[in-house]
Amino acid sequence: MKRLTALALASLFLLMGCYTEPPETGTPVRVYALAEPDGRLALADYMPSCPEGGVLWEFALEQVLLGGGGRSPFPPGVTVTESALEGGVATVTLSEEAASLTGFALTLARACVVLTLTGLDGIDGVTLLIEGQISEPAVLRASDFLVDSLVLEDTERVIMLYFADQTGEQAILDTRTLIVRETDTLVWYLDFMLKELIAGPKKAGLRPVLPEGTRLLSVLVEGGVCTVNFSHEFVSGGENGGVSRRMTLYCLVRSVTAQPGVSSLKLLVDGQPLEVYGTIDTSEPLTMSDVRGD
Repeated sequence: MKRLTALALASLFLLMGCYTEPPETGTPVRVYALAEPDGRLALADYMPSCPEGGVLWEFALEQVLLGGGGRSPFPPGVTVTESALEGGVATVTLSEEAASLTGFALTLARACVVLTLTGLDGIDGVTLLIEGQISEPAVLRASDFLVDSLVLEDTERVIMLYFADQTGEQAILDTRTLIVRETDTLVWYLDFMLKELIAGPKKAGLRPVLPEGTRLLSVLVEGGVCTVNFSHEFVSGGENGGVSRRMTLYCLVRSVTAQPGVSSLKLLVDGQPLEVYGTIDTSEPLTMSDVRGD
């Protein structure tokens, strides 16, 4: 991110001066694209008009691929091979050319599609698939992006972190205050928060809950599931100064799911799924009900 991780969403800002007067007929559509010259995510003041009789959301999707008002987030040759709208969720399959998108670029492309389509009436979420790739479909929503409005204002936000008390048996709140811009993404926010958890508590009388030497390798949020990839020290460190592994998971899950848009935590270690941590099954995303004491 600036502050940006590889899987982070880009900054959002208003791109002015690209307004095109729409025809008198049809419905205008607001399109997210990449701004020139820096390639950041932008809501362009560009409102192409969907032809009468056209399918509005399919037209909006086409405009994203064309880069309406800016530059397309997709490489040349990407097309929509299948699309469907059911129950407020648009399912879009892109041609195999989209498979060249990875990391930051892929996140930007997803953001352009999701924010454009969910800005239309009747669409609450988007599932993006790529031809030839096997992946579990995840519904992406506007809430997956830390963008509450298009006003570029800095605000203070309180981060809620949980650490162990001196007994190692109770989780205690230890807050941080962070200046957040409307352009900052949920991934950037979680990246900052997790690194603060690794750094340890600032409040006196509290203990760290992550094993010494643990590093954050990546973080991703899809469909309300926060996937966190830690270094091998997360499992090789053993008990962390008397803090049990259950307490470690409890503080992690409680801290992460306290953030809007996150409902569960999936753990990876060196890029591989973590099946068990201590005595707790971690093969599936964890919620608070999974990590409370017996």
